[in-house]
Amino acid sequence: MTRTRTTGIEWTQHTWNPFAGCSIHTPGCTHCYAMKLANRIEAMGTTASYDGTTRIVNGKAIWTGKINRGSDLTMRKPFTISEPSIIFVNSMSDFWHENAQDEWRIEALGVMAATYHQYQVLTKRPENILPFLEKHELHIPDNVWIGATVERGDFKHRIDTLRRIPAKIRFISFEPLIGAIGPVNLDGIHWGIGGGESGGNSSRRCNYEWATELRDEHERQGVAFFWKQWGMPRNNPLYFDDATRRRAVEASRPGFKGPLPRLAPGLWIETFDPVGKGGSKIDGVEWKEYPEFLPQAQLF
Repeated sequence: MTRTRTTGIEWTQHTWNPFAGCSIHTPGCTHCYAMKLANRIEAMGTTASYDGTTRIVNGKAIWTGKINRGSDLTMRKPFTISEPSIIFVNSMSDFWHENAQDEWRIEALGVMAATYHQYQVLTKRPENILPFLEKHELHIPDNVWIGATVERGDFKHRIDTLRRIPAKIRFISFEPLIGAIGPVNLDGIHWGIGGGESGGNSSRRCNYEWATELRDEHERQGVAFFWKQWGMPRNNPLYFDDATRRRAVEASRPGFKGPLPRLAPGLWIETFDPVGKGGSKIDGVEWKEYPEFLPQAQLF
């Protein structure tokens, strides 16, 4: 992205949390980074938005299911972002969580409709969207993307649910990819994000076959695909041994002369990142595609 980014999430530019707090819903939630972060913010005592949202169980922060509205200042954050941007909504919650109040959702949707940004709203609870819209006789603003998380093949039913949502852009997050997805029908879906689970030695494995099958399905069906990262170096089949790694370090230094060491048959080492999230290439190629934007929001 060429514009300002205030978050480490590669596929967006800003995050906005009109409310905070969540609960573990499916296996993809087990190692949720937001639980640990919410607990840290709560301990700092700088905002009431995270009060009571987590508790410590066996030394780890776990969601309690309590959800708090953000401050008035937080609720109006998008108005303070001067350039048209992509904003990920509720990185610290689920917009369609059953414990969130409808009035908060209505207020947040009003902010989205009143601004010129593009908003990404991702959920593990897409079944709650249509009942909310019908109850309040509302529609999804054209600049709001609606997405669902599908971390494993047994959650593909969320795609069918998402397909029924009247949104200009519908997307799937296959992240953390903790199991094979298998054949998938992407009809009516405009974007897919994939990635392995990151966060340390407890992270679950992401198999090469799961990633390539997912990439191939998107390519075959003409759907934009964004591969975020492998999660852990051990997941990436292009990860190299210690001897090759040392040669790669030498090759990355100014003044190096000679051929680059081979990483795998037919592939050359292009970059060296020994401590990152396993790299972001599949078969040596980066997949960083986006859906087709609405005309007023061509940001790149």
